[in-house]
Amino acid sequence: MSVNLPESLATFDTEYCADSLEFYPFNDTQRFLVGTYQLLKDGNAQANQEELTSSDATRVGRIYVCDAIDTDGGMRIIERQRIETSAIFDIKWSYNNVDGKHLAGVACADGSLAIYSANNQSDAEFLSPVCTNIAPSMCCSLDWSNRRVSTSTPRVVTSYSDGQLQLLQLSESSLTEVCQWQGHDLEAWIAAFDYWTPDIVYSGGDDARLKGWDTRIGPHPVFNSRRHQAGVCSIQSNFHREHILATGSYDEHVFVWDTRNMRMPVQEYN
Repeated sequence: MSVNLPESLATFDTEYCADSLEFYPFNDTQRFLVGTYQLLKDGNAQANQEELTSSDATRVGRIYVCDAIDTDGGMRIIERQRIETSAIFDIKWSYNNVDGKHLAGVACADGSLAIYSANNQSDAEFLSPVCTNIAPSMCCSLDWSNRRVSTSTPRVVTSYSDGQLQLLQLSESSLTEVCQWQGHDLEAWIAAFDYWTPDIVYSGGDDARLKGWDTRIGPHPVFNSRRHQAGVCSIQSNFHREHILATGSYDEHVFVWDTRNMRMPVQEYN
């Protein structure tokens, strides 16, 4: 059976490996952020990613602010700003304003969670830093609690390469730790809020475990699923329909769950 592949409208050379992309969710715009990751040997030479070990290399990254511009012949991508950083694992916008600001969180290999504010009055300085939280291991992912409900003090959950999970609160342009706990035996690749009940956090790790946590009752999982057969690397709560959760894994399966019964997924895609 033939498969109709989508047509490529434009290309943009990010130089480093591009591993995260987020469109700007405010205003009628085709602006987006790209996060990149690269291992460098001796501080500047791009390394063979298969042969180089992490102890031999420096992880570097870059944030691009780009616009997708429609043209008569199709589309072109224009770079507006670039910010040199540590290697980036994840970028997510806060989908609601925080004190009138449009904020994006960036998870980096140096253990930092960096919060940036958007300035629509400037292309060259569209993103500016607000605050940073530093942890001792690589920050693998982040998520915002305010996807459905606006608040001036949203929470951010982060996951780390040592299996730790951390819950932070943003208030008056600073991040404060609410709690931190050991969520997984290996790398905690992903953490995400239940957008309908933000006290509930989901996490997935290289230990092939999908876990749920109620942050009101302490560091004890409310469920611990072994349904995936390899590392769990993607989790998404459905912000349109309550009780719907999707998870993805290195086992090449996507599961859709009803969060009221986490024993068995309601749908499975391979």
